[in-house]
Amino acid sequence: MITIYIAIIAAVLILAVFSYKQSSGYEITGYTFESDRIGSKSVRFVMLSDLHDTDVTHDLNARLLDSIDKLSPDFVILAGDMITSYMQSSYNSDITFSFLRDLSSRHTVYYGVGNHEQRYKAEPEKFPGKYDELVSFVKSCGIHFLSDDSEDVPGTNIRILGFDIPIENYKRGVRSHLPEGKLSDTFGEVDRSKYNILIAHTPDHFEDYAKYGPDLVLSGHLHGGIIALPGVGGVISPQLRLFPKYDRGLFQINDTRMVVSRGIGWHSLPIRLFNRAEMVCIDIQPGNKD
Repeated sequence: MITIYIAIIAAVLILAVFSYKQSSGYEITGYTFESDRIGSKSVRFVMLSDLHDTDVTHDLNARLLDSIDKLSPDFVILAGDMITSYMQSSYNSDITFSFLRDLSSRHTVYYGVGNHEQRYKAEPEKFPGKYDELVSFVKSCGIHFLSDDSEDVPGTNIRILGFDIPIENYKRGVRSHLPEGKLSDTFGEVDRSKYNILIAHTPDHFEDYAKYGPDLVLSGHLHGGIIALPGVGGVISPQLRLFPKYDRGLFQINDTRMVVSRGIGWHSLPIRLFNRAEMVCIDIQPGNKD
């Protein structure tokens, strides 16, 4: 009997250590694409999503910043949910604000909106002043805040479009589509002379994004499915749907690719199994589109 208890305790300890290691730190995932619209020289950028006010490296994210520096990106794209919209009036985003201040002092940064930023905007009575505080701070750092807006990246042929997905499209337990023509109404038709990158926080609507026709979509939101099963993928989405179709990695419909980040942080449940946090590094090279 004592042997059985020892075996159980040992198994629990091994599982706890494994879970801690899986839920700690981050990986760097790289992608390389080609396009005849990128211009004459390659472009590299780093993508982060879902920081959620997390001190990922337990040193105010200093190591995360160093990792970005070593990649020497032309710019950085934030694909939403850098903050967490907790209901407590005392909650603040000091960790995220500190990270954004340091990041923007080193790199050009484009910030797209996730559901937590959207919640600040859509529910001002619950979060008085929070959205204005966020936008004011971000802009004071020189960060390009793309809320249903687009900008051309200087020195490149890239256009970045930051899409505010309607808050109702994030409802749990409901599978929805974007309103017909929503992207065209927001941004106009895609300029085919540019390489278009669409920041769209949730990947759930990839069919709608592909119909609009950007070259590349950047998403996060699902945290990689939180727990992943080898050979199967992510287990659950924030919308409480099992085995989400677009959980993480690279997807393609026609000429539109989508990269879904597993996210760099977490909130509520700091658990990841077979699903480490990640920073994404994307190189776009001149040439024919694959």
